[in-house]
Amino acid sequence: MCASLAVVALGALAPSALAANPVQLSLGDSWGAGVGSAAPATGGYVPRLNEALREGFSCSPSGKPKPNQGCKRLELVNLSVGGATTPSLIAGQLPQAQQILAERNGNQNPRDDVEVVTVSIGGNDVFGPVVAACTPPLGGPGPACFGTIGAELAAYQADLASLLGSLRGAAGADARIVLGTYDNAIVGSCPIAAVPGGTALGAGVLEGFGPGPLANGLHDVMRAVAPAFGVEIAEVFGDLDPNADWTGDCLHPNDAGHQKVANAFADVLVD
Repeated sequence: MCASLAVVALGALAPSALAANPVQLSLGDSWGAGVGSAAPATGGYVPRLNEALREGFSCSPSGKPKPNQGCKRLELVNLSVGGATTPSLIAGQLPQAQQILAERNGNQNPRDDVEVVTVSIGGNDVFGPVVAACTPPLGGPGPACFGTIGAELAAYQADLASLLGSLRGAAGADARIVLGTYDNAIVGSCPIAAVPGGTALGAGVLEGFGPGPLANGLHDVMRAVAPAFGVEIAEVFGDLDPNADWTGDCLHPNDAGHQKVANAFADVLVD
């Protein structure tokens, strides 16, 4: 990774402590925090994406894109927290993000704006409840399983609309906001993949179970909600190798997987 990469994990740091450079602001769960990488602060998908944006993303305030120049001074503020759900992100990360956006995008200097906001959220909203309701020994296919999936997706839809609406309101019309899908981590050496139907359950929760009341999955919720707020989707599902790109913990990409997630976001943002 680029040795000069500026990465800030905001805690006590106030927005005014940042340099007057353009900013990439990232919110999310353990995927955004880089869990699964050997060196999360530099090897997660978020810092890998920052490197790609520095090389190929146009952040010129002149209104004349200069994609060949990249965005060399793009700072990274990564607020992502392992284990975050959409409600916990709204309660914790969102106020920090709104503070940064108000200071940067609400001032008179277009050269220090938050240019890009990336979001990875929703996996933890559904993973625990669905695994408990739908896999042995606590659960399995049946009304409780299907009811849990439907209820969690409905709650996620309401929470996601609240989150994206708040982000767009704070960021203004010009900032790029990109929400990432996931890939199915219940593959390879993940223990749940050894449960009959485990891999299909993971894929169905993300992409839907075909015709019927659970035809839509978590990603369909994202694709339905995001356009209303001018939010773009980075399509990650299907990009990661089931046997080579995962840590095997049923949740997290390894370094190779994080690179592919970064590539999916870069496909949206880099011309």
